[in-house]
Amino acid sequence: MTVSDAPKIEMQMRLGQQLEAIVTRRLASNQLVLPPLPAVASKCLNLLRIPDFELPEAATIIESDPILAARLLRLANSAAMGGRDTITTIIGAVTRLGAVKLRAFLVEASAARLFESNDRRIVEASRGLWAHSVAVAHVSRDLMSIRGGGDPEMAYLGGLLHDVGKPIIASMLLDAERSLAQTSKHSRWITGDDWIAVVQRTHRKVGVELVEQWDLPTEVRAGVRDCGEYDGNDRLSLANIVRFANAVVKRRGIYVGPVDKDDTDAMVLIGQSLLGIDDKAIKRATDGLAKLFT
Repeated sequence: MTVSDAPKIEMQMRLGQQLEAIVTRRLASNQLVLPPLPAVASKCLNLLRIPDFELPEAATIIESDPILAARLLRLANSAAMGGRDTITTIIGAVTRLGAVKLRAFLVEASAARLFESNDRRIVEASRGLWAHSVAVAHVSRDLMSIRGGGDPEMAYLGGLLHDVGKPIIASMLLDAERSLAQTSKHSRWITGDDWIAVVQRTHRKVGVELVEQWDLPTEVRAGVRDCGEYDGNDRLSLANIVRFANAVVKRRGIYVGPVDKDDTDAMVLIGQSLLGIDDKAIKRATDGLAKLFT
């Protein structure tokens, strides 16, 4: 760090501390405004909670959102779904996915919107964060399938949402910056790197609150809440799977922000010991990552 960098670093630290204090205070007073689930996704997820729900009703709900419907058709006809015949109707797509995969699709589509940004300085970071989250989701699901002991689709959602608080913190950060700009003669200073440095220390509480507000399954909420550290008392927990997948994906270079190689390697080794996962299993779980972003 040079002398000229010192004021900027100090400002970043102050802003991070202030933002963390604001988040904590708003959470404590139930005043933190979080993005709600999109209406169509919310209606459909509520329907999926009914044991004897009807697929045509789910299809009708999704058809009211043309963008969501188009995404669903793409997924239903993707190689990942393994269907030979082309699906051209929403009811056909819903039937091919089934309730479990449809729920994952709805949550993923809703979460993806949070990682979009109109600010040119952080749009690339947002894209990178989403790529990291998707990669952790895929590895978490595959590791859960390989290791057993839990629901792979719940592990997918836990991995997908483990960093979901970051874009919300980013929005708060930009709002704070705009307020500062209105009362100061200084030019705007925030960059993608600045954003990452601040959100890393503040995102977890917000992410936990969001999955609670969205009323996601208990296992998913626990995975987001507890994946910051390994739990030696519940070795095969979903949170341990997500933390391990996060370290594995970081080691593959799919991450935004600085990575401590020694720390990441240690997290992988600890996870392997806790979960009983060998190098061959890691390779199986990560072999498809390159195809996700091509």
